[in-house]
Amino acid sequence: MKEYQASREQLTNQGLRGLFKSNFELANQAIRLARFYIKSGHEITMQKLLNEIKRNPSEQYIKDLQKIEEEEEESSQ
Repeated sequence: MKEYQASREQLTNQGLRGLFKSNFELANQAIRLARFYIKSGHEITMQKLLNEIKRNPSEQYIKDLQKIEEEEEESSQ
């Protein structure tokens, strides 16, 4: 039961409060980051996604990830 409560608490926006102006910005950031991971072939869970947003809440982070991926694709060709 404690495990369920701990994971449930992590899925709320309490830990993300203050990182974004609104819940809509948080949702948009989560969607963009999830799309990036899915397109790049990485598996992503809600828990991993929220942890990633907590560590890197900036929109620039997704742009940086995309740039790194493009550079890796160019160097592998």
